[in-house]
Amino acid sequence: MRKKRISSRDVAREAGVSQATVSYVLNNVTSVKIRPETRQAVLDAVEKLNYHPSHIARGMKSSRSMSVGVITDRSVTNYNFMKTLEGIKDGLSQYNYSITLLFNKSDDSFNTEILDYYNTNRLDGIIFAFATVDDTSREELDRNGVPYVIVDSHASGSGLHEVGTDHLRHLTDLAALFKEKGVVRLAYTGPLWKNRTDPRLEAFEQAIRANGLHHCGCFLCPFQDDQIREMVKKMLDSPERPDGILAGSPRYGFYVLKAAAEKGLKVPGDLLAASLGTSAFHSLCHPGMTAVELPLYDMGRSGAVLLVDIMNDRPAQDVILLPSEIVIRESL
Repeated sequence: MRKKRISSRDVAREAGVSQATVSYVLNNVTSVKIRPETRQAVLDAVEKLNYHPSHIARGMKSSRSMSVGVITDRSVTNYNFMKTLEGIKDGLSQYNYSITLLFNKSDDSFNTEILDYYNTNRLDGIIFAFATVDDTSREELDRNGVPYVIVDSHASGSGLHEVGTDHLRHLTDLAALFKEKGVVRLAYTGPLWKNRTDPRLEAFEQAIRANGLHHCGCFLCPFQDDQIREMVKKMLDSPERPDGILAGSPRYGFYVLKAAAEKGLKVPGDLLAASLGTSAFHSLCHPGMTAVELPLYDMGRSGAVLLVDIMNDRPAQDVILLPSEIVIRESL
């Protein structure tokens, strides 16, 4: 668990003053009279809590750029990212912010170009949208006073300033649906991440236990077609073949349907399947794929509004988890 980042709200509580007073003191606002003892109480609280507000870092910049950096690991052809970006754009535009789109060029979760953009007046804040951000990267951003928000369907829910989905809730509901349809042995297949653990795996195991289903294993592999194909075949060839499969993304779900057809397994019938994630092809494939559809637009818009609050040092939620929708189709 990461150490909670100190906010102006914490300083205000420690000093026994309002957040507005903290802002007046730290920004040296002369139009508002602050008693010397109150000013000292705020400064003492700042020192005691080791508070490094993002607006102090911005104070070294000549002016705001009114531009927010959106960083992603995905391509512009990725549906999830583009739908999320639409929400980000609409959320920022109401505050007159524009977007600077940056692509993460490597497997590393952090690169110094981010700080370069921020420190040279080109960005006022950053939204990581479907981008890898580990604890080390967050600490680097915090240390440099960079306002940021993480928008990701795989958000851990244990960090700060994250917008994501409630994995445990929708996976528990989905496992219950599998059980209702007669599934006894449920397996999971999905991407293997390099720099972090997929938080959905723990949620999947909890959902299995809550519904009294038999856990047939988590079959993980890199997000590459040939490896997904082999992994799904291995899962269906296992001695304890599952009668229900949950796919961690639409692509894995499509390979489940393909492999089942090649083995002569009927879906539904011999096998039931569902997928996590949003895809226009879920309703077009045969059989149609039951899926947890993500609130991508709302995630993006919520992330944008959250970042604006942080940049203006207003009270902000640590974590926003939005509900997803289970769309039932023929595969389940």
